[in-house]
Amino acid sequence: MKKRFAVLAAVLSLSLGVVTGCSSTQAEPATTGQTETVEEVTEKAAEETSEETKEGMVGMANPWVEITEEEANTLCTRLFKAPEGAEVQAWLKCEDLGHPDKGVGPMVQLSFSMDETNFTARAQQGVSEDTDISGNYVQWTVGPEDVTLANWGGGNMTGKTYRSINDTGYVDMITWYDMEIGISYSLTATAKDLEGFDIQAIAEQMYEEGNEPYANMPDDFLQEQSGKTSFDSYEDVIAALTPGQGYAYIKLTGSEEEILAVTDLVFEADHSAFFASLYGKYEGKVKQLGMAEGNGSAYPLRAADGILYGGDNHNYSTYFIADGIGSIMMKDYITDGVNSGNNEFTGFTREKNSFEDSTDFTGGQEEFDKLLAEREKKPIIEFTAVE
Repeated sequence: MKKRFAVLAAVLSLSLGVVTGCSSTQAEPATTGQTETVEEVTEKAAEETSEETKEGMVGMANPWVEITEEEANTLCTRLFKAPEGAEVQAWLKCEDLGHPDKGVGPMVQLSFSMDETNFTARAQQGVSEDTDISGNYVQWTVGPEDVTLANWGGGNMTGKTYRSINDTGYVDMITWYDMEIGISYSLTATAKDLEGFDIQAIAEQMYEEGNEPYANMPDDFLQEQSGKTSFDSYEDVIAALTPGQGYAYIKLTGSEEEILAVTDLVFEADHSAFFASLYGKYEGKVKQLGMAEGNGSAYPLRAADGILYGGDNHNYSTYFIADGIGSIMMKDYITDGVNSGNNEFTGFTREKNSFEDSTDFTGGQEEFDKLLAEREKKPIIEFTAVE
């Protein structure tokens, strides 16, 4: 799941706020000026810092930190990639714009160039849909215009495009928002002439299926990581975890004692996780019993009254231990069909932890919404991260 790529230093036409500080506006794009080049901003910053130093003052540190693509992928669950043929200039992050206590992650930025056009792509997880993360300070000549992006969201992701034309050239922008996880995206292009340019096509190329939550994760990451299919104790399972991974003890219906949930990624803000491999004691050994998943930091795993809760805003899933089988079983699985494209409610519910006892779900939107609302009241599982 994790990728390792080296990146080069950033040299890109950005807004003044992008280079000298973490810039983000709310709701409506600002209209107070035009973009400046990195060289112009750097020269200004150097001059200002020099003058402040002469007066005995200390210049403000740049809050943007250069990172690797691997690090960027740990900060955003469903991150973009550089399109094919792009010259990557830098992956950056800005912690100052994050609010860990509110579940808002840092700003992630990718700068690249293609065909004499400079691009800035941004993503931030946990922000609201009306948050403008682009950092653009331009007067829009055209837009917003509604579009639907291919690839993103199974081809159902909606977005908005903008264009600014002035004496210095063109600025094009597209924004879109992932409702499932709660991620805001923006892509900005700057050039002397963008006539006939399609920024939507570039945004569509930046989708990476491999960055889907746990897309490249094996059936049980810990088995592959440790080379074991069973362990002597829960302590042995925990000892096989690596830094950044985590564990939690939970009690599920159908088990005489607590089982151990382990995850490949613990969110720093609230120590939650949206994916877990579940281990329990069965036939004298500690074995993997199954897996459960939510969807990103917006839909972490929860547990209450012997039931584990997963899913997202398009599906509702609960889990318990199957009687006498030593495996995790879904108690409920209900989907609204949006992800599969049919928009039909389907699924089943079980009153008992038995494979034979299930009832088809026949409810509609109201019943489904009630289940999701009740799930959100359940306690989030708190994982202990391995350091």
